[in-house]
Amino acid sequence: MIHTHCGLIGLLSCTLLAGCSGWQSVSLGSDDPCASLQAVVADYPDGFASYRGKASSYNLLTVYRAKEQLVSGHCEIWAWDQTDAAYACNLNAPNAEVAEQRWQKTDQFVQQCLGADWERTEFSRERNGDAAGNGSRYAPPQGEPVVSVHSISRSGGPRTQRTTSLYIGSPARVDKLTE
Repeated sequence: MIHTHCGLIGLLSCTLLAGCSGWQSVSLGSDDPCASLQAVVADYPDGFASYRGKASSYNLLTVYRAKEQLVSGHCEIWAWDQTDAAYACNLNAPNAEVAEQRWQKTDQFVQQCLGADWERTEFSRERNGDAAGNGSRYAPPQGEPVVSVHSISRSGGPRTQRTTSLYIGSPARVDKLTE
């Protein structure tokens, strides 16, 4: 357990060391992130009801601030018409190097926490024929939820935006939420 915790600490340290001036600090939202990840995954059948905080309601969607923050201040629960829900953490990166390091460290953390029973698939992301980052998806023996880690690169305007995303939820929603 300590090794896994150090893996996420390493993720955050690398974020701070490789960041640029003006980059905000990133902190853990849990003393035991591996236990927190496992608890959030276990609450999927209940739509993450135990972890729903303040809500913002839209037409067919309600977005809750997650009470359990794997990355402090960056996690939400998305609920569609109360029939499906996803837990997602998204964190912008100041450059490609930080984005790649975060993806690798987060992927290692998830792999260690979930264990050998989860099947891992790695893939390259593409948008309009251009490279758009990396991804890994973990599927449990029983089928749901999936846990997915993405390094997302979006070009447009004067610079490229890079985001690392951790997704827990239905395999049907992961691609839309991590575009």
